Amino acid sequence: MMNLKTLSAIIATASLVACSSSTENENGFVLSGKFSNANGQTVILEQMTPQGLVGIDTVVIDENGELKIHSTALEKGFYRLKISDKNFATFIFDADEKVTVGGNAEDLGNTYTVDGSVDSKLFWEINQASMSNYKKRDSLQKVFQAFINVIKMDSVRIDSMSNALEKPYMDLVNEHNQYLKNFVEKNPSSFASLAAIQQLPAEEFIETYIKLDDGLFSKYPNSTYIKTFHEAVQNQKKLGVGTLAPEITMNNTDEKPISLSSLKGKVVLVDFWASWCGPCRAENPTVVKAYNKFKAKGFEIFSVSLDKDMDKWKEAIKKDNLVWTNHVCDFKFWDSPVVSLYNFNAIPYNVLIDKEGNILAKNLRGEDLEKKLQEVLN
Repeated sequence: MMNLKTLSAIIATASLVACSSSTENENGFVLSGKFSNANGQTVILEQMTPQGLVGIDTVVIDENGELKIHSTALEKGFYRLKISDKNFATFIFDADEKVTVGGNAEDLGNTYTVDGSVDSKLFWEINQASMSNYKKRDSLQKVFQAFINVIKMDSVRIDSMSNALEKPYMDLVNEHNQYLKNFVEKNPSSFASLAAIQQLPAEEFIETYIKLDDGLFSKYPNSTYIKTFHEAVQNQKKLGVGTLAPEITMNNTDEKPISLSSLKGKVVLVDFWASWCGPCRAENPTVVKAYNKFKAKGFEIFSVSLDKDMDKWKEAIKKDNLVWTNHVCDFKFWDSPVVSLYNFNAIPYNVLIDKEGNILAKNLRGEDLEKKLQEVLN
């Protein structure tokens, strides 16, 4: 999925100052706040940027629990009001909005209200729906863990219990995904939809990503947030199911170049990993199992490492029994061109391609890999 942290934003250069004149007569952005349980806390307004949080203004809640912030040069984007690193609320503000916020100053994130900002209200709705759904999922996980901890079970009973809970859990996942999809399609030109769509897997909901990109880019063509999202969607479209997988040519463990295209005629898993990546090493037994099960049916693996040290790379290949021969690495870590070429920001990550080199699926994990190979090769 595309996280908002990956979206660039123009760093605010204007200084916001507290203002005491009436809101109606003030030009630009005005934020008025009224909080309960306020004891003169300092509140920071910050803009969210890919480089981190940028402080915009600092004000103190007065003896009446009130504060006001005024700016004549605020850009549309993501902001947060912070009382502490664990006590804050996130909003979407625009240049000429007159916004009123409220809440409990001791628990702002869970109690805040907002008026005067349409996108902030929509963002609040997404948060409420997400928190409700995630709590239900968490409850199912706790039920499963409680049985494991309290009742002595063998592996067969554990698997049975896991399977019984899998359907209601996946029903919750699908229910929330459908809510998010409907939200985005109902609000295709809202900044709030950027927050909704980052929870949807791009591989499964690429058409929804494209609809949002069309809506936002036509309305905000000069926004750095939106231009970056647009670029990400265009890159994702280039890597959609059915498209040709980009070529990769790197040196193998013998320091000789090999290319992904040399495996044409086989179903290939392009597996991105590294010796230093714990989750990658934990996933390797699954990959090995799949290779041993399907190699005789035309399955091959092309392992691309983000390692920095050749000895550690070779050692991990041997230790994890990665017995296939197609191992490559350019030792450039996250600066490797394959990162942007295949548009990923975390490993393990993989792409399954067919005998002609076209993408069949992406980021298959655990049993999903075997199920897909069973479908393709049998």
